Amino acid sequence: MDRCARCGERGRPYDHLGVRRWRHLDIGCTRLLLEHAPRRVDCAEHGVTVAMGPWAKRKSAYTRDFERQTAWLSVHAPRSAVSALMRVDRKSVGPICERVADELRAEQGAGLFDGLRSIGVDETGYRKGHTYMTVVVDHDRGRVIWMHQGRGQKVFDLFFQALTPARRESIRVAAGDGARWIDEYVFRWCPMAERILDGFHIVSWATDALDKVRTTAWREARKTGTAGKGAKDPVKGARRALPKNGPDLTATQRAQLECVANTNETLWEACKLKERLRMILRQTADEAAPMPRQWAADASLSGIEEFSKLGEKIDRRRFDILRTIRSGLSNARLEAVNNRIKTTIKIGYGYRNLGNRIALVMLKCGGLNLRLPGRQ
Repeated sequence: MDRCARCGERGRPYDHLGVRRWRHLDIGCTRLLLEHAPRRVDCAEHGVTVAMGPWAKRKSAYTRDFERQTAWLSVHAPRSAVSALMRVDRKSVGPICERVADELRAEQGAGLFDGLRSIGVDETGYRKGHTYMTVVVDHDRGRVIWMHQGRGQKVFDLFFQALTPARRESIRVAAGDGARWIDEYVFRWCPMAERILDGFHIVSWATDALDKVRTTAWREARKTGTAGKGAKDPVKGARRALPKNGPDLTATQRAQLECVANTNETLWEACKLKERLRMILRQTADEAAPMPRQWAADASLSGIEEFSKLGEKIDRRRFDILRTIRSGLSNARLEAVNNRIKTTIKIGYGYRNLGNRIALVMLKCGGLNLRLPGRQ
């Protein structure tokens, strides 16, 4: 007996439909189409419906092999290149990725949430106009496990609702930025979990404050007529060097920072505060214990408005920062996952549908077993 294409249950044969075509992988430069007259079955749950075909998904005009190859290429190339290579319409690439991602997640089942211990939550912009999606990452395995449109407490609540009580109890560490709604919902759903701030966001607070100080210094220099032309100006020319890690600076960037140190005392002091905060995160838990409060005091006394405000924030979240250091959660792994997500979103800028874009991120960063046909 044939099976229902919707639920997979066996059904009694009903009749035959006319001949249909499915696009398959090309043979050389020649298109290959599969023709078949599918049956309809009488399903106990869904009534009379099309029987399941082993080579294609329901309501798809492409074979499984064709869709897998298209999805694999979409992860590694822009949509326009995939469309030209596979000879399909650009609008068809996104839905193909979504169908493949859904199929791979169904094959993996609920195991995607098994063994969760350390999770991270972040908000990622995917379009101009402050449009965001919430991303939850499994830090131990370095992969995305859940994504949803929007941000805030209501969206984060949906993630915990998708977990069983046993999976919620297994979570021991929840990392994220300093948003208070994250604290509230982690405590509500996982009271035994330790709330930490990931180092990526802690340092970003300082780099954002530093950029505001640089912008203010540049505007003041323009008003007084002391600003140089273009990149020759010491303040504007150091725009990329200021937020960079000290060991990663090039010889040119080191020279730019030396010029800033000699010409703008306020900006140089802000740069040193940023580096000090970064170095605190590299200390051991015992060594770092008094450092956040001391840094907050120095930032408040610096006379720099942006860092005075940041000093209050660091002092308020100092225990979370110390828990971050004590947890030993690698900042390099967090940054690697964040960079992969952002790179994939850039590749998917041509996708209008958010579901297609989420599917692309899950295929690239979700640990799904996506392989080329015949390479399993």
